[in-house]
Amino acid sequence: MKKIYLLLVIVISSLAGYSQSLDDISDMMVKKDFAAAKAAIDKDLADEKNASKPEAWYYKGRVYNSYSYEKSTPESDLYNLKVAAFEAFKKNQLMDNKDVRMKIENYGSYLDLYYGFYDLGANLFNNKKYSDAFDAFKKSLEVGDYILSKKYTYPQATLYALDTALVLNTAIAATQAKKEDESITYYRKITDANVSGEGYKEVYEYLVEYYNKKGNSAELDQIMAKAKRFYPSNNYWNQVELDNIAAKGDKNVLLAKYEEMITADPENFALNYNYAVELYNKNYGGDDKQSDVASKEKLTNVLKKTIAIDKGIDATVLMANHTYNMASEAVSAASLVKGNKPEDVKKKTELKAVSNKRMDECISYSDQVVKFYEGMTDLKPKQSANYKIVLGYLTDIYNLKADAKKSAEYEKKRAALK
Repeated sequence: MKKIYLLLVIVISSLAGYSQSLDDISDMMVKKDFAAAKAAIDKDLADEKNASKPEAWYYKGRVYNSYSYEKSTPESDLYNLKVAAFEAFKKNQLMDNKDVRMKIENYGSYLDLYYGFYDLGANLFNNKKYSDAFDAFKKSLEVGDYILSKKYTYPQATLYALDTALVLNTAIAATQAKKEDESITYYRKITDANVSGEGYKEVYEYLVEYYNKKGNSAELDQIMAKAKRFYPSNNYWNQVELDNIAAKGDKNVLLAKYEEMITADPENFALNYNYAVELYNKNYGGDDKQSDVASKEKLTNVLKKTIAIDKGIDATVLMANHTYNMASEAVSAASLVKGNKPEDVKKKTELKAVSNKRMDECISYSDQVVKFYEGMTDLKPKQSANYKIVLGYLTDIYNLKADAKKSAEYEKKRAALK
């Protein structure tokens, strides 16, 4: 942010009616002895007679603001110096009906303070002094609002009713300062104005998370509607809705919601994959599983579609799990048929055929997983765990198929993984 540093001491000293002390302060300003000028103006204003003069307050504004730019001035004093300058300039105007001094400088001192507070906030933020940065950014907004309310204009700068960058910085500083409720005020300024585009998606995400956490469904629905309109491809909005449904524990309602969302966005990988995960858990997940032939077939079809749009391997891993489970169930069912009657032999033969088919399917998908992971040089923990599981499937299946060589080959690979 560019500083507009105004030292209007020549204008100041040219105005009539100044006391000798103010002339002395003007000389100090010319010499850039701002510390001495500050001490002098403080002493001057301690006299009630001088405090009744608007020009004295104008001087204070000039001195304090100039002193805030001195390198020797402690950082902890900068904010208060600028605040005092802002208040002094306003007091000068209140006392001077003709507004002589501010008109002569075209109200440039206010613009300087606007940018000055902004710069100060940025510096404090970069130094991780987030609470102080928040205060400085807020004051910059206040000065900007004051300028706009007075309709002051400048050839070198244009101020807007909503400075989105400044408002966003204010909100982020509040967030970093752990002032969550205060940050919402500034994030809402952005969303209430329907600001969107690059760099603002996170604002909507933050508000959705905030209102969801607070259980404020009215505000959540309002922000969510805008978020979906501006960023329709962001899966976060769907996930929040789905998580809220899942928290209520009605699995059928959750699955129905997935189907509704997928109908609206059929090529959305995240929706299809997460739907498949829910169907997988329904079939194989613990005591509350609800498994039947139709449900497994549905899972198979959903996974085939998901694999077709998967740019990675996750859906194929899940299919390997699914086909291995179906193969295991068929093998177990076949082993339970003990009779030698023709119908028993027929049933066992049919179950063995099913198990062989499922094992072959599992081999096909597992081989794809192995090939994918073998092409990677650095496996993440989850990937390494999946790789081990799939290698275990292949070890077991080839053992059941009496292919000891293949079984040993995959067991060796599995054992070599960390």
